[in-house]
Amino acid sequence: MLTTTHPMQFLLKKWQDAKLITALDRHFALELAAIEHINPVDERYPLFLLICTLLSQQLSSQHSCLVLNNIVLDNPMAEDIGTHPFAIATVSSCQIQQSHAELITQIRTFNAIGQPGDNTPMIIEFDRLYLNKYYFFETQVAHKLLQLTQVNITVDNPLLPGYLDALFPPEPHNLGQFDWQKIATATALTKALAVITGGPGTGKTTTVTKLLLLLLTQQNMTIRLVAPTGKAAARLSESIKASKNRLRQSLVANNQPQALLAALEAIPEEAATLHRLLGVIPHSHHFRHNKDNPLRLDLLVIDEASMVDLPMMYKLLSALPSHARLILLGDQDQLASVEAGAVLADICQGLQVSTSIEKTSDASPWRMRYSPQQADNIQRLTQQDVSQYIDNKSLFGDSLCILMHSHRFKGDAGIGQLAHAVNGTDIMKIRQVWQHGYNELNWFEHQINANQDNLGKQQLLALSVSAYQPYLQMIHFNQGVFADNLPNTAVYGAEQIIEQYNQYRMLCATRASEYGVEGMNIAITDSLRQAQLIEPKQEFYLGRPIIIQNNDYNLGLFNGDIGLILQDQHNPKRLMAHFIQADGSLLKVLPARLPKHDTCFAMTVHKSQGSEFDQVSFVLPPRPSIAQWQLLTKELVYTAITRAKNHFYCLGSAPVFERAAKQVTTRASGLALRLWH
Repeated sequence: MLTTTHPMQFLLKKWQDAKLITALDRHFALELAAIEHINPVDERYPLFLLICTLLSQQLSSQHSCLVLNNIVLDNPMAEDIGTHPFAIATVSSCQIQQSHAELITQIRTFNAIGQPGDNTPMIIEFDRLYLNKYYFFETQVAHKLLQLTQVNITVDNPLLPGYLDALFPPEPHNLGQFDWQKIATATALTKALAVITGGPGTGKTTTVTKLLLLLLTQQNMTIRLVAPTGKAAARLSESIKASKNRLRQSLVANNQPQALLAALEAIPEEAATLHRLLGVIPHSHHFRHNKDNPLRLDLLVIDEASMVDLPMMYKLLSALPSHARLILLGDQDQLASVEAGAVLADICQGLQVSTSIEKTSDASPWRMRYSPQQADNIQRLTQQDVSQYIDNKSLFGDSLCILMHSHRFKGDAGIGQLAHAVNGTDIMKIRQVWQHGYNELNWFEHQINANQDNLGKQQLLALSVSAYQPYLQMIHFNQGVFADNLPNTAVYGAEQIIEQYNQYRMLCATRASEYGVEGMNIAITDSLRQAQLIEPKQEFYLGRPIIIQNNDYNLGLFNGDIGLILQDQHNPKRLMAHFIQADGSLLKVLPARLPKHDTCFAMTVHKSQGSEFDQVSFVLPPRPSIAQWQLLTKELVYTAITRAKNHFYCLGSAPVFERAAKQVTTRASGLALRLWH
């Protein structure tokens, strides 16, 4: 018996074949239509399939909802009509009306789409369409954050202003200017929720260390430090330790009160991952700690908050005890989470004064928004008059402070200048920075000759061999010591070798293709083999860097963890995978037991978040595909640049770099609307 395929089903399959949607998007729409008994004979059937497909497509692209007013009525999939001639059938097949208001009215007629509070698969509010669970996540996160920011902490210790002055002495070259670190600390002292953001080197960790010290002078607190990945947690631990050491020396040198030194020693140094904090239940999406079994803490500090997605933020806030305080640290301009939502960006959106990509001014695009009461609190604690930032429209700004001044990059340093220009989508400034000839910036142009050899790529590979050579030479030295059985000769420890390896990293914009992670890892491996620095004759060869792709809670390895295959010092005939854990300890794992992993001479920019390297090289494809262009954004380029401390190299072409710098990521969400209005 022959069956007839509905034209809309045919269109969905065509969209899938053209990679405009995924198989999941198509099947989500078809299955939901079947479950809701919306049949092909129903004249609304095409519209229902289209709306469900668009919503699934948004979720696949890390948006938390579908903004109905943003749908292009005559071309919902933003198709190239010349490439996909079947697209012209969209309007008639889906029976979309001439206005968004009529479209939204039609959508509301579906029983599967309800109002807030309805138990329906989809919810519509503020002309945004949500999958029910993402609507729940967003509203609960907004409710909890607003609840926290409404908690005002009374600060009446007469010693605090003096302590703040001691911890934040005025800098001669900044006299008369705002000390945003001091203001951020005062802000956090007075609120249960504190959000401290800023670019690299603006002193977020230094600020939070001083903040924790002051809080501990007021009362004993159980404080937990966490970050989204093991790598970010390890870096947070290192930063806290370094900040405490610097602060200890300063307090002693300036004869500060013993109470400050005692509080300093009480600051915890060990950071954990979010998953470890919440307590993983094997083979389950749930955690041990939740609203019914809250965390046992008084203060939670979350670093690299830009990496925290909407569902994870909901789980964290749900597990927070009712009396606890929360501090979020991060860079609102970095890449958003790899899952749905852009929570930190939404939190900071109310402080944004300009979203124009044509902006060329050096003025900050951010402006604080304080209530009169909070402005008075800040002035009383810091003696800094922030009355120019008083804003009575929203109280949410009382919990926020953006740090403006970078201490990592000097004002005239190339990396800082380039990062600032990219972040401001200032194309003229980007060109000026590259043309200036800064020592810490190097450009490798894609130059493909008649033999299809890319001279720029070869130059970058030669640099990569030179950059990775030191850690491999340390391994060779150890190998010789072990082979010659020289007991009186010191060997390099795994920690030293890993630290040297982490001085350089190649970052790629994409995973697949010759210029993605896969292709560049093959190219670097081959170059190092030719230089006789490695012998990749087997899967686990000496010196191979690996990056974990799947979580393994039994081993304590998580997605994004990076280690090296090295000789076991206690049994040099055995190769082991060595990892530095969040607490600084060394974890050794038999290679055969490793979860899914890849070689890591090159890694994606996304996986590099939470890390910094002395030298970074960034690889852009010479001729990006349509799919690759979707990945090439301002946030990706900015994040790549700001992973570098001293040298940044780029393999690319100016048109691709500049177009990527102009593509600003906007995640569809209603969170900012709920927080700021």
